Amino acid sequence: MSKEKLVSPDAISQEEAIQGWNAAGEEFASRFERHEEFFHKHMINPAILDLLGAVEGKAVLDVACGEGHFSRKLAELAKGNIRITGIDASETLIGIAKQRNKAFSNCITFQVGDASRMDQVPSKAFDIAICNMALMFIKRYEDAIREVARVLKPRGIFVFSLLHPCFLTPGSDWIMDDTSDAEKGKKRIGWKTDNYHLRLAARDVMFVCDTQETYYFCRTLEDYVRALREQGFVLTDLREPLPPKAMMERKPEFQAELKRALFLIMKTVLLEDGASL
Repeated sequence: MSKEKLVSPDAISQEEAIQGWNAAGEEFASRFERHEEFFHKHMINPAILDLLGAVEGKAVLDVACGEGHFSRKLAELAKGNIRITGIDASETLIGIAKQRNKAFSNCITFQVGDASRMDQVPSKAFDIAICNMALMFIKRYEDAIREVARVLKPRGIFVFSLLHPCFLTPGSDWIMDDTSDAEKGKKRIGWKTDNYHLRLAARDVMFVCDTQETYYFCRTLEDYVRALREQGFVLTDLREPLPPKAMMERKPEFQAELKRALFLIMKTVLLEDGASL
C-alpha cells in the first residue's frame, strides 16, 4: 500500500468517503457483471458461505451491498426461500443493483442508506447481517456495528469480511529477492507490514477497481474486536482464506500467499440481552 496518499481519518468527511464509491460505482460493478470478481469467487465468498451455514427461510441484511452480487448469490443458493434487504450509501451502486437483480425482486429489495445510520431499517428484524468487504471503507465503522446490533434479532449472526488489518497496512509490501535471476523475475521472499498502530486513512485504487480511488481506513484488529464487544457481539469463528490448493499448485505465483493473509472473515453472534462484554 502506497504511503503517498495517507491522511488522518479526521481529515475525511463521511460524505467524501461515500462520494468516492459513487464515483467508483460503475467500475466496481463491472468486476461482477458476468462472473464473480476473482478474490470474491475463490477466497472470500466461499469462506463467508461456510461460516453462514444454511440460509433458507432467513431474513438477511446485506450491509454495504454494492451492486448486490452476494445478495444474488444467497438468493440463488436458497432458491428464493429467503428475504434479503441490501443497503448501500452509494446511489450509483444501488441503481445498478436494482437493474441487475430484477430476476430476484421477489426475495431481494435494495435501498440507499448509510450503514452507520440505517434509520429506514427496523430494529430486531433480521436473523443474519453480512458486510462483505466494506467495513474498512466505512468511516464511522463503530456506528455501523451499533446499527447492525440494533437490527439483528437476539442471537442473530453477523458475518463480515475485511482486507486483513494486520497485513494490509500503510507501507505494507512484498520483500523481493534482489539476488534472484533477472530473466526469471524477482522472487517474493517475504511480506512486510508497517505503521500498524497509526490508524491512517489511505486514498488508493483498491483491488476491486482499476482506476478509481476510494478511502481505506486502516485500523487495528483490537479496534474491530472492541467495537464488536461493546455492542454485545461474541466472536465464534473466523477464516483467513488462501487461494484454492489446486490453483496454488497450478500457478506457482500464488505460493507467495502463504507468507501473508489478505483477508479476514469473522463470524459473531449477538448476545440475547444485548449487553456488552
